[in-house]
Amino acid sequence: MYNAFDFLFFLGTLLGVMAVGFWTGRREKNSVSGYFRGGNQLPWYAIGFSIVAAGISSEQFVGEMGYAYKLGMPVVNWEWLVFPALSILLWIFVPLYVRHSVTTMPEYLQRRFGPTTRTIYAYLSTVSYIFVNFALVFYTGGYALEQMWGLDRLWAVWALALLTGLYTVYGGLSAVAWTSSLQCILLLGGGLYVFFAGLCAIQWDWQAMLGVGQQAHLAVPADHPELPWSALIILALSTNTWYYATNQYINQRCLAARDEWHAKMGVLFAGGLQLLMPLATCFPAMAYRVIQPNLSDHNAAYPALVAAFVPAGMRGLVAAAIVGAIMSTISGLVNSTSTIVTLDIVRRGVGRDWSEERLVRVGRWSGAAALLIGALFAPVVMRWESLFRYAQDIWAPMAAPVVVVFLTGALWEKADRRGADLCLWLALLTVPLTLAKSLLADLGVHFLPENLENPMVLAGAVSLVSWAMMAAFSYVRSWAAALGVALPIWAAIGWIAALSPPATALLTSAVMGLAVGIPLVRRNAPAEALWDRSMLQTPGPYSGYRSVWLWWSLCAAAFGVLYFLFW
Repeated sequence: MYNAFDFLFFLGTLLGVMAVGFWTGRREKNSVSGYFRGGNQLPWYAIGFSIVAAGISSEQFVGEMGYAYKLGMPVVNWEWLVFPALSILLWIFVPLYVRHSVTTMPEYLQRRFGPTTRTIYAYLSTVSYIFVNFALVFYTGGYALEQMWGLDRLWAVWALALLTGLYTVYGGLSAVAWTSSLQCILLLGGGLYVFFAGLCAIQWDWQAMLGVGQQAHLAVPADHPELPWSALIILALSTNTWYYATNQYINQRCLAARDEWHAKMGVLFAGGLQLLMPLATCFPAMAYRVIQPNLSDHNAAYPALVAAFVPAGMRGLVAAAIVGAIMSTISGLVNSTSTIVTLDIVRRGVGRDWSEERLVRVGRWSGAAALLIGALFAPVVMRWESLFRYAQDIWAPMAAPVVVVFLTGALWEKADRRGADLCLWLALLTVPLTLAKSLLADLGVHFLPENLENPMVLAGAVSLVSWAMMAAFSYVRSWAAALGVALPIWAAIGWIAALSPPATALLTSAVMGLAVGIPLVRRNAPAEALWDRSMLQTPGPYSGYRSVWLWWSLCAAAFGVLYFLFW
């Protein structure tokens, strides 16, 4: 399947990425600021490329391709519905993090709620990175390389993990950001090449690629078994907001920006790149469905379509894109995990008086340990029919309480530590709940109402429970009285969610709109760790074509046109 030219292209790419990683990380590796924040020297384009590369992995090239082969256009929402979340990150959290010199997401929660909240979220983030993110990228990466090259999946991924871990552990965030920029260009280039090759193979029949009925539209009916429109609303408002606005793995790039303008423009550049991502991660599978509509294993769609669309001699480019996606994700996860473990757990405990060099060594060892544990846990994801669904099943319910904590922390002056801590404990408890739900379902055991079997609907219910919990424990001082207020509301939420997913989605959007919209209009006075309306303006001489508002408006218009065309 691959010739000598393919192998040379692939090998050269791998060596080039490693060289960039070692070169860019050589100066910043011995100080806490340099290793974990890149010395605050990242420009907007490196931030944008790095955010997209961090969000795109073998999960997309294998799992999302398979999901798009099966369902069509509705899967594109995973790429285009990020704009609301990116806007929340851009206008609320970037200025809040940058102006308060935040290094980690748990650190921000300590400033707002106290040390207990920081500790809970630090452990929650670490657990989710190791047992969800790492496991998923290891398994899907191994699966892709096995299908494409016939390599043993475990040996292939261990080799990639070792090579990626070397420059990441050595160079810190600078190495991650610059290698991710290169890898983002590779994965976009490889993905777009496959897309156009697929279009040529089906003689540029766009309508045939889109399919018919529900497969051809972004919005799907409320009775769709997997992606009803109600689930997509919750995806946009809850899961995506968690992923982009509260996630160390994504936000660490913004925290290392040269200044606030570079951080904001980096987010907008990432949004612009997201416009192109479905061409690389969804549409090729939809084109392949025209040629081969009866593929039994949807997860094998990407390796199969590469074999069908890409001629020998160019497959090295596609292989480099896959490997780049795997390596960028692994490197970002290693650095984010080591940052949280070192700064939010170790330094606040036994390492209070440790030197910066010793803390950096802890970061290196903790990143290596996370790599090892995640790889060992990877076989668990084999139980899911769709690899892409594995992440969604776990992330969606877990994300909802976290979003509530961060938004109320930023916008509600009276938001209380008790409500924040309870919401984060709820987020932790959703992980074993989701695993138990899925594993028992294989045995024919279902302990949740039918509608709540959908992870997005369950996430909507969890989100509403979290808003009620935060409000009750923030505005009612007595524990007993707060529970007395919250319990009837939780019961009503459970009844509504079990009865009507559309009502759950609409109620979630209404509650979040009011809870966020009212403070956005009313918060004028600056206060410690709180957002205020002055943050809508970007400090510095950035006007005219460099205006953040200008580029945000253009990006919003582009997403709006796409949804108008494909609705």
